[in-house]
Amino acid sequence: MNNVNFEFVPTNAAAPGVFVEQKAIRGSLGSLLIPQIILLIGQYNSGKTPTDNCPKLLSGGADQAADLYGLGSMLHIMAMAADRGRATVPLYALPVPDAIAAVEASGLITVTGTATGSGTISLYIAGKLVRVSVAKDDTFDVIAEAIADAITANVNLPVTAAADSGDVVITSKWKGLTANGITIEIDLGGDTEELNEPAGVTVVITDMASGATDPDIATALAALGDTWYTIIANPYTADDQLDDLEEAGDARIHPLVKRPFIGICGYVDTLANFLTFLDTRNSIWTTAMPVEGSPNLSGEIAASVAGVAAANWQSRPGVPYRGYLPGILHGTADEKWTYAQRDQVIKAGGSTFRIGSDGTVYVDALATTRTLNDLGADDDSWRWTETVSNIQAKIYSVEQLFLGEPFISAIVVDDAAVTGVSYAIRPKTVKAYAIRLVDELWVAKALTKERNAVVAGIIAEIDSGNPGRINLLIPDVLAAGLKIIAGKIQWSFYAPVSA
Repeated sequence: MNNVNFEFVPTNAAAPGVFVEQKAIRGSLGSLLIPQIILLIGQYNSGKTPTDNCPKLLSGGADQAADLYGLGSMLHIMAMAADRGRATVPLYALPVPDAIAAVEASGLITVTGTATGSGTISLYIAGKLVRVSVAKDDTFDVIAEAIADAITANVNLPVTAAADSGDVVITSKWKGLTANGITIEIDLGGDTEELNEPAGVTVVITDMASGATDPDIATALAALGDTWYTIIANPYTADDQLDDLEEAGDARIHPLVKRPFIGICGYVDTLANFLTFLDTRNSIWTTAMPVEGSPNLSGEIAASVAGVAAANWQSRPGVPYRGYLPGILHGTADEKWTYAQRDQVIKAGGSTFRIGSDGTVYVDALATTRTLNDLGADDDSWRWTETVSNIQAKIYSVEQLFLGEPFISAIVVDDAAVTGVSYAIRPKTVKAYAIRLVDELWVAKALTKERNAVVAGIIAEIDSGNPGRINLLIPDVLAAGLKIIAGKIQWSFYAPVSA
């Protein structure tokens, strides 16, 4: 019997010749690392006509989003936020149309008085600075016109502006409840901006309101197809949209789909309201990222988290992201949470943030809203968002391993079968590859611990009811992200007394 078998070289060749047959075989399994892909769900401006509910690769990033969905549109703002941290991670957009009954939000900036000195009004629209120069003797209507012109000139803002006798009417570029979250504020830069305000002028802000009816996103989420979007940035925090997201997550982890995602939403309301919000949610697929009091849009926060987390997990899946949140502003000093408050939020299923000494916003910890199991008992097995990243990496690697050679075109034989053909696959072959996968990727990338116990527990066997099926069990032990170091120092001015 020949120990080397060929697929194409004739076994009965007689004439002199040199035959060279080639076939790729799987090399190192450490290369089977899941590629990150970000998906942004959001609305677009009127006048734009993208294909609704159809994911689109934004190879041009935020600039392409502006072209497709409109300058200052929800998707454009989210794309700009994701671009700040995603590095080379691919970015997709999933445009959803305004609901039929949707209403845009509107606000008001009212100017009174005449400037008795020159100065600058520092407006912030959704956290973006708009400077308005005011000259001495400018009247309220002139100043209102200047404000409207300055807002209009900043095409990346999520609003339009029109002046009328000292009033500046602000209107959102998209419709729905989320438009009420567009903030209008003054002097977020602190004392310097306040000192530069023109004397004799008063500016009164009426917050954005009257936005109604966010779009249905169930149809959009049903169109994700076979592409594996590892992180989805979701701008909606209402129950209907989050229910749709979580139902999609349940469907995407099914063994016939194998495409689970990490769903991110932002939150800017108070700590008390955040805890109330968390009490209504319980899902692996929702990670709620708060930045209490932030003037930024919740969708912008979600996209910013998606960008930096995806870049982190691109080469280090399963590693917690605890770093800078680019482009996101904090609220007032009162929104610095204590450890006890952060601990309370984590146990309630929320993520936490920190504010640096320079005002920089950092992700402190990313947590899913899953706190209870299906029977309603406490369950922290899915507490940390990086656990989902770890599981994503393992599902991807197992699928890709067995979609390649030598498994892609094979027959099943038992372990005792004597054959030299390359396409004969035994259970012990499957087990050997699984062990290589654990060693070369899972353990090497610190996704798995207790290697010896994991390998010892691997089972591969031919299914008793289907001779063409090999069942594989890998009893994995996940490596946990470092969260706490507990140190203890016992000290004294005297040496311990000997026994």
